[in-house]
Amino acid sequence: MTRPTSAYLAGIVCLAWGCSGSGDSTQSFTGGSSAAPASPGGGTGASVGAGGSTGGSGGNAVGGGQASLGGQVGSGELTSQGGTPPVGGQPAGGGTPATGGLAATGGSPGSTGGVETGGQATGGQNTGGVETGGQATGGQNTGGVETGGNASGGASTGGSGTGGCEKGTTAGNEVVIIGESFIAMSSIPEHLAETARAEGSLQQNESYIDNSVSGTTLANDQIPSQYRDAQASNDIRFVVMDGGGNDCLQANNPDGALSAAQSLFETMAQDGVEKVQYFFYPDPIGSQYSSLQSCLDTLRPQMQALCEGLTAPKCYWLDLRPVWDGHDEYTSDGIHPTEAGSVATADAIWEAMVANCIAQ
Repeated sequence: MTRPTSAYLAGIVCLAWGCSGSGDSTQSFTGGSSAAPASPGGGTGASVGAGGSTGGSGGNAVGGGQASLGGQVGSGELTSQGGTPPVGGQPAGGGTPATGGLAATGGSPGSTGGVETGGQATGGQNTGGVETGGQATGGQNTGGVETGGNASGGASTGGSGTGGCEKGTTAGNEVVIIGESFIAMSSIPEHLAETARAEGSLQQNESYIDNSVSGTTLANDQIPSQYRDAQASNDIRFVVMDGGGNDCLQANNPDGALSAAQSLFETMAQDGVEKVQYFFYPDPIGSQYSSLQSCLDTLRPQMQALCEGLTAPKCYWLDLRPVWDGHDEYTSDGIHPTEAGSVATADAIWEAMVANCIAQ
């Protein structure tokens, strides 16, 4: 889209800031197997002599018995898991029962470096598989290879691949920024593009499309038209936006803003837009903005519910109030960002975009 001329912008700013003449005088808003299996239950009075019995390498416990990982050496009584404890048995040779046992030399665990919880770890269900550093929970990694991932029920996760957020797959002209003076009178678009280039999410010679214009609203189709203008000549995949501030400031019209936003999102869905990052204004500073504050407080939860309820495009909500809280230096007029405010806002938006895999 061709950006408005200086004269045109000056006219809009004049309108937004209350210059004399016709029009609105209000200010525009911010923009396995084993040797002998373990005894199934143990015998009455049975005891294990000093040195114990050594289980088979890699065996499976049979009948609920306790499997030995390479064998256990017990100086005292060993009770097979799931069986009936011996009655009256005494430790052989007066020894003290061993706690945890000692693995005999030569035993080989079924998994290499991994921990298997709920499965049969010894000798068995990991047949032909190699599990390195992963965790298997109740799974049977048969014939598979798992490296560094977490397996649950046989499925491996944790590696890169399906569902991951791949860097450097978005072109600058696939992203449009829309809104009013909170964006247009700031350096937010420039800081976003600069960070994206530094993070490898944007080519060094690219920027995002910035169609924001001061004084514009949602309800009169100005902000929606910014999107349509970008989509007319580009394949827009992601939208970064605000909107509703001037609807409140100029006309105290939260309902109109909400309705227009709903229609805009429907258009985006038809166009195949993937995701939207919607950021909403910090609280204005100054008693002169009491009416604006009231309108924003009404619109904010409604717009958030609309955004977060979308499935196409997927919309992610960012409330800037916590970012600006306690930072009066972020604005010089109570509503528009200073350079410090622009940087802080752009950083918060980028953090949300990364978390939501938007334009990465």
